[in-house]
Amino acid sequence: MRTLLIGVILVGLTACTQSPQWTLFYYPDQMQVSEGALAPYIAGYYDKAEQCIAKGAGMAKLSQSGVGAYQCGYLCIDNGAGDVQCERFEQISAL
Repeated sequence: MRTLLIGVILVGLTACTQSPQWTLFYYPDQMQVSEGALAPYIAGYYDKAEQCIAKGAGMAKLSQSGVGAYQCGYLCIDNGAGDVQCERFEQISAL
């Protein structure tokens, strides 16, 4: 019984510390994503690409101009120089 309780606690702790894998970068009032530093454009963190893409599309649609570009980066980390590096991107054109 004690072993089962410890196992349940460990699984619970692991689930609570899991990091989102996708980072949303949103570029308001732009038709395409900007080149250069990504950190100023971080708009959220998501577990799934679909969640990230849906949020970016919603932000663009609800903006005052109705225009906005966004991209979702997979497994992004701070590169130690004040910017962010991602393994890959899912990039969506402006709406």
